[in-house]
Amino acid sequence: MKIFILPGLDGTGLLLSELENLLSKENTVSVIRYPSNLYRYDDLQIWVKNTLPDDDFVIVAESFSGPLAIVLASQKPKGLRGIVFVATFARSPVPVPLCFAHIVKIAPIRSKFLFWLVQPLFLGKWSGEAFAKSFRRALNRIPSATIAGRLREVLMVDTREQLRKLSLPMIYLRATEDRLVPSKMSADFDLAPEAIFTIEGPHFLLQSRAEQAAECILKFTASLK
Repeated sequence: MKIFILPGLDGTGLLLSELENLLSKENTVSVIRYPSNLYRYDDLQIWVKNTLPDDDFVIVAESFSGPLAIVLASQKPKGLRGIVFVATFARSPVPVPLCFAHIVKIAPIRSKFLFWLVQPLFLGKWSGEAFAKSFRRALNRIPSATIAGRLREVLMVDTREQLRKLSLPMIYLRATEDRLVPSKMSADFDLAPEAIFTIEGPHFLLQSRAEQAAECILKFTASLK
């Protein structure tokens, strides 16, 4: 079985190397790396669709990429057997006025102070300098305009209608200490209790709890063979 990992907001895939190594022991794994100039979900889904294989595969959709996976799955691509949603959402997880999406255009995206301020939201007690460096390195590869654009997309997205029409196998990995995506967001996926796996960890589950996340993904993938 092939596993396609759709990364979080940075889109570089640089933060997923440990997970990729764990999953590669039993499967063929591809970490998708988004073009640095694309930020709209509509544009990204067209680009990603052209990278999908014809044979059987599973999508792992992290955070920002949840809505993208939903839209892709709604088009019923050949070979898609299931989806693993990780700390993600079908609609904006932040209830803010739409005008805030435009304020993001002038936000100091690359501010070191801003990163220091929000890092606890990303990792909580799992925060560390190693991840901080890796995350900054990933963000530095992406234009500020792209980062801001993706943030605006998150604030405006709503794919619940497409999600309700999906009938393929799905599971959801939910973090206990997610301060970015509220746990109630998993309710939109309307999954059976046994399809929701709660893992102790922060929003960045695939980085801080790679082994636990990989175990869930591997069991799900094996069940589809």
